[in-house]
Amino acid sequence: MKRHLVAVDIGGSKTAILVVEANTHRKVYSEKLKTPADSGVGAMLRLLDDQLDELPGGRTSIRALGVAVPGPVDEKGHVVRAGNLEGWVDVPLRAQLEDRYHVPTFVERDANCGALGEKWLGAAKKLNDFVFLALGTGVGAGLFLNGAIYRGAHFAAGEVGDMTFSPDGKRKSSPPSVSDIVGKNAIKKMARRATGEKLSAAEALERAATEGRLERATRKAVAYLSTSVVVLASALDPEAILFGGGTSEAGEALLRRIRETVAPRLTLRARLQFAGLGWESQLYGALWGAEKALSAGARRGSPRDWFARPAQRRASGSSS
Repeated sequence: MKRHLVAVDIGGSKTAILVVEANTHRKVYSEKLKTPADSGVGAMLRLLDDQLDELPGGRTSIRALGVAVPGPVDEKGHVVRAGNLEGWVDVPLRAQLEDRYHVPTFVERDANCGALGEKWLGAAKKLNDFVFLALGTGVGAGLFLNGAIYRGAHFAAGEVGDMTFSPDGKRKSSPPSVSDIVGKNAIKKMARRATGEKLSAAEALERAATEGRLERATRKAVAYLSTSVVVLASALDPEAILFGGGTSEAGEALLRRIRETVAPRLTLRARLQFAGLGWESQLYGALWGAEKALSAGARRGSPRDWFARPAQRRASGSSS
């Protein structure tokens, strides 16, 4: 009998998988694997096949599936584009997965899943207006506003990594984006140039608290991240901004620098804190979606809990 819920968080470099018992939520299996980012959707599906076939009972044990994907995803689980994944454009991922595994499936933008995970089991249980800021290969924000996820008109609300500005005031014809500077690969390169060591982004930012060369090397990344925080807090006025993703494992060393940088620039002070679920926020958001997809049964569309309903669009040719 089918008895497992499966959550998958597809990242630009790593893919995390979590399997729990459907009734008890007891963890059955978890794994982190390299994402076949340059090999298209088919390679990702084959990787998932291999993992699911290893479960007790194989694919037939799965009752529902939840997947977090980088980049905009519409309410039907259709991936508009997935940043950092080659060939992931206009992908009907939810339909593909349901046809492949014959179970109810939930597909959502990864940062939105992070916000859902935090609302469900993390630091945002009592919050109605907050931002989940995902720091990883790219930078994204899940916007939980007025008690619901806000996707935006084109399902791309919260794509913080696409923003460009020059915190140092210097004008550039093509300024780098936030992800270009704050993405983990960029921070790793800065740290390697400064120290000659191969450090993770989190390690570099943590050690920057006591090592001047790393503090200088990561200064630009902290400036871009802090400016992003000011923009989010000023535009949305959330109760809190929660920092998640692998880079957030730098801990208080990072958060202290952000607080010091943004303090003179914020009038309305959102609380700045770490996500309660750490790097697993997005994974647990996908698990929440799997559970809701299962309970929704044969009904189509995303689970309605904690999702803002899309605005009704006027049909062409209708009278005013």
